[in-house]
Amino acid sequence: MIPGKIQKITLKAYKDAAFEQELQPDGSFTAQVNPESYTVNHVIQVNQQQASGTSGSQPRYENSPPQNMDFEFLLDATGVLSGDGMPAANSLVTGVTTVTSIDDAVTKLKKVVYDFVSETHEPPYVKVFWGTFLFKCRLTNLSITYKLFKPDGTPVRASAKCSFTEVVEDNQRTATEAAESPDLTHIRLVKQGDTLPFMCYTIYGDEHLYLEVAKANQLTNYRDLKAGQELFFPPVEKIKA
Repeated sequence: MIPGKIQKITLKAYKDAAFEQELQPDGSFTAQVNPESYTVNHVIQVNQQQASGTSGSQPRYENSPPQNMDFEFLLDATGVLSGDGMPAANSLVTGVTTVTSIDDAVTKLKKVVYDFVSETHEPPYVKVFWGTFLFKCRLTNLSITYKLFKPDGTPVRASAKCSFTEVVEDNQRTATEAAESPDLTHIRLVKQGDTLPFMCYTIYGDEHLYLEVAKANQLTNYRDLKAGQELFFPPVEKIKA
């Protein structure tokens, strides 16, 4: 980041999954105060179904859902914070993302991440920018907590908790999946602690193919793997032929 200059986290709305059609007007939301932290969630779905009467099973990989991210944004209309999110006496920049009404701030945020787009009849796609950070996503949950009020009940401070799930464009997803496809030939270097059944499981999703892989690599003892050894894993249709 540029010394002395605060870069604000910004959410920008798009109408399409390719992120080419920006939502106009009011299609962006800049945080009044940058979040103190954010959470990234990585999940792997496994099938743990087991036969009746057994004590356990081998978890089998099913899929890897897109990653999720959680943010919490402060909305403050007390006048304590300047436009750059710092106390007014210490402000470096003025006139940026000033909040005068919590209701208006919530409405603006919802416009960018939650409200239906009239042309598509669904919520927008969202890009989250923060310096060099970029996350393409859609909102999965928005929770507003009102924390401070005027004597007449008007809210003057709130927090907005946003959960987003990653949007992976089709061409990127296809390229990634193809690179890991069991229908392609793979060459792997054995790492310390690797076993041939485990390596077969990570590539084919089936550890029981280790004998076929051992045969393809002319291994006399599939248990005697050496760290740094190069192994050839044929396409799954050939190994099962």
